Amino acid sequence: MKRILLMLAAFVVALNAQAVDLKPLRAPDVDAVLAASPGRPQIVEIWSLDCSYCRENTARIVEWQKKHRDVRLTMIAMDSIDDNAAALSQVLATLPLPPQTALYANAEAIPEKLRRALDPNWRGEMPRTLLIDAHGARQASSGLLQPATLDAWHR
Repeated sequence: MKRILLMLAAFVVALNAQAVDLKPLRAPDVDAVLAASPGRPQIVEIWSLDCSYCRENTARIVEWQKKHRDVRLTMIAMDSIDDNAAALSQVLATLPLPPQTALYANAEAIPEKLRRALDPNWRGEMPRTLLIDAHGARQASSGLLQPATLDAWHR
């Protein structure tokens, strides 16, 4: 009986993981992703499987976004999509992300290419959040975000 329950639980997790629409992201595609919502503000959350604060930061952003539905959310994992697609999908399936969230993972053989394309001033610390206003102006932040920071940006 325990074995059946464990198999059923694994099956449910696998189903949720498959429901995630994770897309590969290469450096040449970054500008299009960052400009995907013209006239609308966008939060780009850059995260990794081994980042201890990334899930907490994402939860804070998602909670804040519930009151700011005009803001688009994009999640970019710096983990290799080729090596980590299943693990990334499982984690994403557990997060309370809005259904319209754009989901990407690193498809570059050299991760620094993607990092530089996302933010040339970024040194790799995570979580990294790009706040893009409705006019396309970018502001970057590393570490845990406070709702007051998001409120000040969104004004």
